[in-house]
Amino acid sequence: MTEKKSGSKLKKTVITIIAVLVLLVVLVLALARLYFRVPVRAYYKASEKAFKIPGLTDNMVPQGLDYVETYDTYLVCGYQKNGSPSRIYRIDGKSGKDNGYVIMGDENGKAIRPHAGGLAVDGKYLFVAGDEDALINVYDLNEVLSADSGTVVKMTGSFPTQFSGDKVNVAWICFTDDRMIVGEFYRKPNYMTDESHWIRTTAGEENRAFAVTYKFSADEDSIFGISRTPSEIYSMPGLVQGMAVKDGKIWISQSYGTARSKIRCYDISGSEPVSFRKMNNPGGDGTDISVPIYVLDSSTQKSSFDAPPMAEEIIFVDGKMLIMCESASAKYVFGKFTGGRWCYATDVEKLAK
Repeated sequence: MTEKKSGSKLKKTVITIIAVLVLLVVLVLALARLYFRVPVRAYYKASEKAFKIPGLTDNMVPQGLDYVETYDTYLVCGYQKNGSPSRIYRIDGKSGKDNGYVIMGDENGKAIRPHAGGLAVDGKYLFVAGDEDALINVYDLNEVLSADSGTVVKMTGSFPTQFSGDKVNVAWICFTDDRMIVGEFYRKPNYMTDESHWIRTTAGEENRAFAVTYKFSADEDSIFGISRTPSEIYSMPGLVQGMAVKDGKIWISQSYGTARSKIRCYDISGSEPVSFRKMNNPGGDGTDISVPIYVLDSSTQKSSFDAPPMAEEIIFVDGKMLIMCESASAKYVFGKFTGGRWCYATDVEKLAK
Protein backbone atom coordinates (compact mmCIF):
# COMPACT_ATOMS: atom_id res chain seq x y z
CA MET A 1 0.00 0.00 0.00
CA THR A 2 2.82 2.38 0.90
CA GLU A 3 4.55 1.72 -2.45
CA LYS A 4 1.31 2.53 -4.34
CA LYS A 5 0.90 5.82 -2.50
CA SER A 6 4.55 6.69 -3.11
CA GLY A 7 4.21 5.96 -6.85
CA SER A 8 1.04 8.02 -7.06
CA LYS A 9 2.72 10.95 -5.33
CA LEU A 10 5.70 10.78 -7.69
CA LYS A 11 3.39 10.70 -10.71
CA LYS A 12 1.51 13.76 -9.47
CA THR A 13 4.77 15.56 -8.80
CA VAL A 14 6.06 14.85 -12.32
CA ILE A 15 2.78 16.02 -13.86
CA THR A 16 2.90 19.19 -11.77
CA ILE A 17 6.48 19.91 -12.81
CA ILE A 18 5.64 19.37 -16.50
CA ALA A 19 2.59 21.63 -16.20
CA VAL A 20 4.67 24.37 -14.56
CA LEU A 21 7.34 24.09 -17.26
CA VAL A 22 4.72 24.32 -20.00
CA LEU A 23 3.21 27.38 -18.34
CA LEU A 24 6.66 28.96 -18.06
CA VAL A 25 7.33 28.37 -21.75
CA VAL A 26 3.95 29.85 -22.67
CA LEU A 27 4.64 32.83 -20.42
CA VAL A 28 8.10 33.42 -21.90
CA LEU A 29 6.71 33.27 -25.44
CA ALA A 30 3.87 35.63 -24.53
CA LEU A 31 6.30 38.10 -22.94
CA ALA A 32 8.63 37.88 -25.94
CA ARG A 33 5.73 38.59 -28.28
CA LEU A 34 4.76 41.61 -26.22
CA TYR A 35 8.38 42.79 -25.97
CA PHE A 36 8.90 42.76 -29.73
CA ARG A 37 5.42 43.78 -30.92
CA VAL A 38 4.17 46.44 -28.50
CA PRO A 39 6.89 49.03 -29.32
CA VAL A 40 5.97 48.74 -33.03
CA ARG A 41 2.22 48.23 -32.66
CA ALA A 42 1.62 51.23 -34.96
CA TYR A 43 3.53 49.39 -37.70
CA TYR A 44 1.36 46.28 -37.39
CA LYS A 45 -1.79 48.42 -37.28
CA ALA A 46 -0.79 50.04 -40.60
CA SER A 47 0.15 46.71 -42.19
CA GLU A 48 -1.45 43.61 -43.65
CA LYS A 49 0.04 40.21 -44.37
CA ALA A 50 1.26 39.96 -47.99
CA PHE A 51 2.77 36.47 -48.01
CA LYS A 52 4.53 33.96 -45.77
CA ILE A 53 8.31 34.22 -46.09
CA PRO A 54 9.60 31.07 -47.82
CA GLY A 55 12.36 28.67 -46.76
CA LEU A 56 12.17 29.40 -43.03
CA THR A 57 11.87 25.71 -42.15
CA ASP A 58 14.67 24.79 -44.55
CA ASN A 59 17.67 26.80 -43.30
CA MET A 60 16.92 29.89 -45.42
CA VAL A 61 18.06 33.23 -43.94
CA PRO A 62 16.08 35.78 -46.04
CA GLN A 63 17.82 38.91 -47.26
CA GLY A 64 16.61 40.31 -50.60
CA LEU A 65 13.17 41.07 -52.01
CA ASP A 66 11.74 42.27 -55.32
CA TYR A 67 8.50 42.04 -57.29
CA VAL A 68 8.22 41.12 -60.98
CA GLU A 69 5.03 42.85 -62.08
CA THR A 70 4.73 41.18 -65.50
CA TYR A 71 4.71 37.75 -63.82
CA ASP A 72 2.97 38.83 -60.60
CA THR A 73 5.76 37.11 -58.69
CA TYR A 74 7.82 38.01 -55.64
CA LEU A 75 11.46 36.93 -55.53
CA VAL A 76 13.24 36.36 -52.23
CA CYS A 77 16.93 35.53 -51.91
CA GLY A 78 19.18 34.64 -49.02
CA TYR A 79 21.89 32.36 -47.71
CA GLN A 80 21.53 28.99 -45.98
CA LYS A 81 22.26 28.64 -42.26
CA ASN A 82 23.87 25.24 -42.83
CA GLY A 83 26.27 26.60 -45.44
CA SER A 84 24.63 24.93 -48.43
CA PRO A 85 24.28 26.88 -51.73
CA SER A 86 22.25 30.09 -51.66
CA ARG A 87 18.71 30.21 -53.04
CA ILE A 88 16.17 32.38 -54.80
CA TYR A 89 12.52 31.62 -53.94
CA ARG A 90 9.49 32.44 -56.09
CA ILE A 91 6.15 33.43 -54.55
CA ASP A 92 2.86 33.88 -56.40
CA GLY A 93 1.74 37.49 -56.04
CA LYS A 94 -1.97 36.73 -55.77
CA SER A 95 -2.14 33.58 -53.63
CA GLY A 96 1.14 33.93 -51.75
CA LYS A 97 1.94 30.34 -52.73
CA ASP A 98 5.57 29.24 -52.53
CA ASN A 99 6.46 28.15 -56.07
CA GLY A 100 9.81 26.63 -55.16
CA TYR A 101 13.35 27.89 -55.52
CA VAL A 102 16.41 27.88 -57.74
CA ILE A 103 19.99 27.60 -56.54
CA MET A 104 22.49 30.31 -57.44
CA GLY A 105 25.28 29.14 -59.69
CA ASP A 106 28.41 30.62 -61.19
CA GLU A 107 29.03 31.03 -64.93
CA ASN A 108 29.96 27.34 -65.18
CA GLY A 109 26.83 26.16 -63.42
CA LYS A 110 28.56 25.32 -60.13
CA ALA A 111 26.42 26.11 -57.07
CA ILE A 112 27.71 29.07 -55.02
CA ARG A 113 27.18 30.34 -51.48
CA PRO A 114 27.06 34.16 -51.47
CA HIS A 115 25.47 36.06 -48.60
CA ALA A 116 22.99 37.28 -51.24
CA GLY A 117 22.14 40.43 -49.33
CA GLY A 118 19.78 41.76 -51.97
CA LEU A 119 18.31 41.36 -55.42
CA ALA A 120 16.49 43.46 -58.00
CA VAL A 121 14.98 42.93 -61.44
CA ASP A 122 15.39 45.08 -64.53
CA GLY A 123 14.16 43.97 -67.95
CA LYS A 124 15.26 40.41 -68.68
CA TYR A 125 17.89 40.28 -65.94
CA LEU A 126 17.97 39.53 -62.22
CA PHE A 127 20.75 41.24 -60.28
CA VAL A 128 21.96 39.70 -56.99
CA ALA A 129 24.33 41.39 -54.53
CA GLY A 130 27.83 39.91 -54.69
CA ASP A 131 28.88 40.94 -51.18
CA GLU A 132 32.60 41.36 -50.52
CA ASP A 133 33.53 40.63 -54.13
CA ALA A 134 32.57 44.20 -55.20
CA LEU A 135 30.34 42.96 -57.98
CA ILE A 136 26.77 42.03 -58.81
CA ASN A 137 25.86 38.53 -60.01
CA VAL A 138 23.51 38.65 -62.99
CA TYR A 139 21.02 35.92 -63.98
CA ASP A 140 18.56 35.41 -66.81
CA LEU A 141 15.19 36.31 -65.28
CA ASN A 142 13.19 33.92 -67.45
CA GLU A 143 15.40 31.01 -66.36
CA VAL A 144 15.03 31.93 -62.70
CA LEU A 145 11.24 32.05 -63.03
CA SER A 146 10.76 28.94 -65.16
CA ALA A 147 13.37 26.45 -63.93
CA ASP A 148 12.24 23.42 -61.91
CA SER A 149 12.52 23.81 -58.15
CA GLY A 150 15.99 22.90 -56.91
CA THR A 151 17.69 23.63 -60.26
CA VAL A 152 21.07 25.38 -60.27
CA VAL A 153 20.84 28.42 -62.57
CA LYS A 154 23.96 29.63 -64.35
CA MET A 155 25.14 33.18 -63.86
CA THR A 156 24.91 35.16 -67.09
CA GLY A 157 27.73 37.44 -66.04
CA SER A 158 28.63 40.07 -63.49
CA PHE A 159 28.57 43.85 -63.07
CA PRO A 160 31.68 45.28 -61.35
CA THR A 161 31.43 47.88 -58.60
CA GLN A 162 35.16 48.54 -58.49
CA PHE A 163 36.85 51.77 -59.48
CA SER A 164 40.44 52.88 -59.67
CA GLY A 165 41.63 52.27 -56.12
CA ASP A 166 38.07 52.15 -54.77
CA LYS A 167 35.12 49.78 -54.54
CA VAL A 168 31.68 49.19 -53.05
CA ASN A 169 30.98 45.76 -51.57
CA VAL A 170 27.34 45.38 -52.57
CA ALA A 171 24.94 44.65 -49.69
CA TRP A 172 21.70 45.57 -51.50
CA ILE A 173 20.36 46.72 -54.88
CA CYS A 174 17.39 48.69 -56.18
CA PHE A 175 16.21 50.13 -59.50
CA THR A 176 14.32 53.36 -60.04
CA ASP A 177 13.40 55.37 -63.12
CA ASP A 178 16.59 55.51 -65.19
CA ARG A 179 19.18 54.08 -62.82
CA MET A 180 20.44 51.27 -60.60
CA ILE A 181 21.50 52.00 -57.01
CA VAL A 182 23.82 49.74 -55.02
CA GLY A 183 24.92 50.22 -51.44
CA GLU A 184 27.30 48.93 -48.79
CA PHE A 185 26.66 48.06 -45.13
CA TYR A 186 28.59 49.64 -42.25
CA ARG A 187 28.80 48.57 -38.63
CA LYS A 188 31.81 48.86 -36.38
CA PRO A 189 33.83 46.69 -35.87
CA ASN A 190 32.64 43.73 -37.95
CA TYR A 191 31.42 45.47 -41.12
CA MET A 192 33.87 48.24 -41.89
CA THR A 193 33.89 50.40 -45.01
CA ASP A 194 36.77 52.27 -46.58
CA GLU A 195 37.60 55.37 -44.55
CA SER A 196 37.45 57.45 -47.71
CA HIS A 197 33.67 56.81 -47.63
CA TRP A 198 33.35 58.45 -44.21
CA ILE A 199 31.81 61.91 -44.23
CA ARG A 200 30.99 64.28 -41.38
CA THR A 201 27.92 66.09 -42.63
CA THR A 202 27.13 69.77 -42.12
CA ALA A 203 24.48 68.62 -39.63
CA GLY A 204 27.31 67.16 -37.54
CA GLU A 205 26.48 63.50 -38.27
CA GLU A 206 28.92 60.73 -39.14
CA ASN A 207 28.00 58.93 -42.36
CA ARG A 208 30.12 55.84 -42.95
CA ALA A 209 28.75 54.23 -46.13
CA PHE A 210 28.19 54.94 -49.81
CA ALA A 211 25.38 54.13 -52.22
CA VAL A 212 26.39 54.47 -55.86
CA THR A 213 24.06 55.06 -58.80
CA TYR A 214 24.52 53.90 -62.39
CA LYS A 215 22.31 55.16 -65.20
CA PHE A 216 20.77 52.96 -67.89
CA SER A 217 22.81 53.22 -71.06
CA ALA A 218 23.30 51.78 -74.53
CA ASP A 219 26.87 53.08 -74.78
CA GLU A 220 29.80 50.81 -75.50
CA ASP A 221 30.96 50.86 -71.89
CA SER A 222 27.59 49.60 -70.59
CA ILE A 223 26.90 46.09 -69.29
CA PHE A 224 23.39 44.62 -69.26
CA GLY A 225 22.10 48.02 -70.37
CA ILE A 226 23.73 49.88 -67.47
CA SER A 227 26.66 52.27 -67.63
CA ARG A 228 29.73 51.18 -65.67
CA THR A 229 30.44 54.84 -64.90
CA PRO A 230 28.85 56.04 -61.62
CA SER A 231 26.55 59.06 -62.01
CA GLU A 232 26.19 60.11 -58.37
CA ILE A 233 26.86 58.94 -54.82
CA TYR A 234 24.70 59.05 -51.70
CA SER A 235 26.51 59.36 -48.37
CA MET A 236 24.56 57.27 -45.85
CA PRO A 237 24.49 56.37 -42.15
CA GLY A 238 25.41 52.87 -41.03
CA LEU A 239 23.24 49.74 -40.77
CA VAL A 240 21.48 50.27 -44.12
CA GLN A 241 19.95 46.96 -45.27
CA GLY A 242 17.91 48.17 -48.25
CA MET A 243 16.70 51.13 -50.28
CA ALA A 244 13.64 52.00 -52.34
CA VAL A 245 12.64 55.15 -54.23
CA LYS A 246 9.03 56.34 -54.43
CA ASP A 247 7.78 59.64 -55.87
CA GLY A 248 11.35 60.92 -56.00
CA LYS A 249 11.98 60.29 -52.30
CA ILE A 250 14.62 57.85 -51.03
CA TRP A 251 13.66 55.31 -48.35
CA ILE A 252 16.15 53.18 -46.40
CA SER A 253 15.81 50.35 -43.89
CA GLN A 254 18.27 50.15 -41.00
CA SER A 255 18.64 47.20 -38.67
CA TYR A 256 21.01 45.01 -36.70
CA GLY A 257 20.35 42.36 -34.06
CA THR A 258 17.20 42.45 -31.95
CA ALA A 259 16.91 46.25 -31.81
CA ARG A 260 13.92 47.86 -33.53
CA SER A 261 14.47 48.54 -37.22
CA LYS A 262 14.28 52.09 -38.51
CA ILE A 263 12.70 53.15 -41.81
CA ARG A 264 13.75 56.61 -42.96
CA CYS A 265 12.64 58.80 -45.86
CA TYR A 266 14.85 61.45 -47.51
CA ASP A 267 14.33 64.08 -50.17
CA ILE A 268 17.48 65.34 -51.87
CA SER A 269 15.69 67.06 -54.75
CA GLY A 270 16.90 70.62 -55.00
CA SER A 271 19.82 70.04 -52.64
CA GLU A 272 23.38 70.71 -53.72
CA PRO A 273 26.17 68.10 -53.66
CA VAL A 274 28.29 68.33 -50.52
CA SER A 275 31.37 67.44 -52.56
CA PHE A 276 32.62 65.63 -55.64
CA ARG A 277 34.58 62.40 -55.77
CA LYS A 278 37.27 61.94 -58.38
CA MET A 279 37.04 58.50 -60.00
CA ASN A 280 38.64 56.78 -62.90
CA ASN A 281 36.13 56.27 -65.72
CA PRO A 282 36.03 52.43 -66.00
CA GLY A 283 34.52 52.45 -69.47
CA GLY A 284 36.26 55.44 -70.93
CA ASP A 285 39.78 56.45 -71.85
CA GLY A 286 41.18 56.31 -68.32
CA THR A 287 40.55 59.96 -67.54
CA ASP A 288 39.11 60.92 -64.18
CA ILE A 289 35.51 61.95 -63.71
CA SER A 290 33.95 63.97 -60.88
CA VAL A 291 30.97 62.27 -59.28
CA PRO A 292 28.68 64.42 -57.08
CA ILE A 293 28.00 63.27 -53.50
CA TYR A 294 24.61 63.94 -51.87
CA VAL A 295 23.98 63.46 -48.17
CA LEU A 296 21.29 61.44 -46.44
CA ASP A 297 21.14 62.94 -42.96
CA SER A 298 18.81 64.96 -40.73
CA SER A 299 18.99 67.92 -43.11
CA THR A 300 17.39 65.90 -45.93
CA GLN A 301 15.32 63.46 -43.84
CA LYS A 302 11.57 64.03 -44.16
CA SER A 303 10.11 61.28 -41.99
CA SER A 304 10.78 57.97 -40.22
CA PHE A 305 9.10 55.15 -38.32
CA ASP A 306 10.04 52.10 -36.29
CA ALA A 307 9.62 48.54 -37.63
CA PRO A 308 10.21 45.07 -36.18
CA PRO A 309 13.81 43.87 -35.73
CA MET A 310 15.94 42.54 -38.59
CA ALA A 311 14.38 44.44 -41.50
CA GLU A 312 16.21 43.69 -44.73
CA GLU A 313 15.44 44.90 -48.28
CA ILE A 314 12.38 47.07 -48.93
CA ILE A 315 10.21 47.59 -52.03
CA PHE A 316 6.99 49.41 -52.92
CA VAL A 317 4.12 47.50 -54.55
CA ASP A 318 0.77 49.18 -55.24
CA GLY A 319 1.82 52.11 -53.09
CA LYS A 320 2.62 50.02 -50.01
CA MET A 321 6.02 49.15 -48.58
CA LEU A 322 7.01 45.51 -48.19
CA ILE A 323 9.89 44.72 -45.84
CA MET A 324 11.83 41.45 -45.93
CA CYS A 325 12.71 40.15 -42.45
CA GLU A 326 15.12 37.46 -41.23
CA SER A 327 14.00 37.18 -37.59
CA ALA A 328 11.97 33.97 -38.12
CA SER A 329 14.81 32.10 -39.82
CA ALA A 330 16.42 29.04 -38.26
CA LYS A 331 19.39 31.25 -37.39
CA TYR A 332 17.43 33.64 -35.15
CA VAL A 333 14.10 31.84 -34.45
CA PHE A 334 12.41 34.47 -32.23
CA GLY A 335 10.49 35.93 -35.17
CA LYS A 336 8.51 32.70 -35.47
CA PHE A 337 6.63 33.79 -32.35
CA THR A 338 6.46 37.53 -32.97
CA GLY A 339 5.07 37.84 -36.50
CA GLY A 340 8.38 37.56 -38.38
CA ARG A 341 7.19 34.65 -40.55
CA TRP A 342 5.23 37.08 -42.71
CA CYS A 343 6.17 39.77 -45.19
CA TYR A 344 3.80 42.67 -44.54
CA ALA A 345 2.49 45.37 -46.88
CA THR A 346 2.54 48.67 -45.00
CA ASP A 347 0.75 51.95 -45.63
CA VAL A 348 3.66 54.27 -44.83
CA GLU A 349 1.42 57.33 -44.99
CA LYS A 350 -0.07 56.22 -41.67
CA LEU A 351 3.35 55.98 -40.03
CA ALA A 352 5.84 58.41 -41.51
CA LYS A 353 6.29 61.46 -39.31
